[in-house]
Parts: sequence; C-alpha cells; structure tokens
Amino acid sequence: MMNLEINLKRPYGVIKHNMSTENIADLIRLFIEKDSIVLFSFYERNMNLFDVNTQNFISERCVFVNSEWVLPWKESLPHWNEPNQTPPKIMWFSVMQKEDIIKAIEIDHLFRCIVIKKDSDFKQYFNVLFHQEYYSSIDEEDYEYYLGFTNKDLFLANYLDKVKKRFEVSLIE
Repeated sequence: MMNLEINLKRPYGVIKHNMSTENIADLIRLFIEKDSIVLFSFYERNMNLFDVNTQNFISERCVFVNSEWVLPWKESLPHWNEPNQTPPKIMWFSVMQKEDIIKAIEIDHLFRCIVIKKDSDFKQYFNVLFHQEYYSSIDEEDYEYYLGFTNKDLFLANYLDKVKKRFEVSLIE
C-alpha cells in the first residue's frame, strides 16, 4: 500500500506522495462532495501552446474566466507579466470523470483547482487543491511531490477516513 505523509502544520495541509497520475486523480476525487464540482485552472494566454484537442477539452468545460488568485500565499509577480500589470485571464474548467481529471493533470502537472458547489458563484469555492514539486536533494534529480489543500477542517471531518481506507497514512499535526 502506498504511504502518504499528511502534514497539517501550516495554515493549509499538504500530502507528500510519490504517486502515479492515476492515483492523484483518485485522491482528488475524495475531495469532491456529492453536490460539488472540481475546476482546474488554465492560463488563457497558454492556449496556443496546446493542440486543438486539448484546446477544445478546456474550452468545452470552461465554467468561469477571471483573474482570481486562489492559492494560500501571496501572489508572485511573474504571473502579472501582462502589459499594464493586468493579471492574466484564468480559465476554470470542470472535470468530473477520472479520465478527465487525469487529462487535466497531464495538461499541467503543477495544477491548481477549486472545489465548489454546483451552480455557485466563483467566490463560494470552499477548498483549493494544488500540486507542487520540490528538490529532495541538492545533487540528485529527485523530486518530492505535495498535494496541498486549504480546508483543513473539512479534510479532518470528511476526507481523512476516506483517504485512510485507500492509502497508508501518517499524520503530522
């Protein structure tokens, strides 16, 4: 069984893992409530870097377009490299089936997504999931991967047990 280290020491939680994309998709699905959807973010300006099928995949599923910063830390300036410092447009597209979540992760491995009740306003999202990688050693090409989530209370109340059923877990509080 795969071991996940769940760290709740920060204002948000992180799950350290070494999983396949398929397992990451399974994990994300545990965060989606019955009446909710998950929306992945995509910078509109990067559309032309992808093939037509990928462009269509994103466009057809797009629910919101805005410039909302959702990560639990301050915005970094590189995201604002548009003329006049206008924030870039972000397309938020919905993926529900496991295959579609896998495709969304393949589009951007260091993804951000929000969980929101169906038919809600964007501002009513109640969880943000994000994926990060860090060098684990100086000289190696080793990476450590973290799936972060912003709603720790909800995680402890609703998802931890589900995660424990699927994965081997060690909890750091």
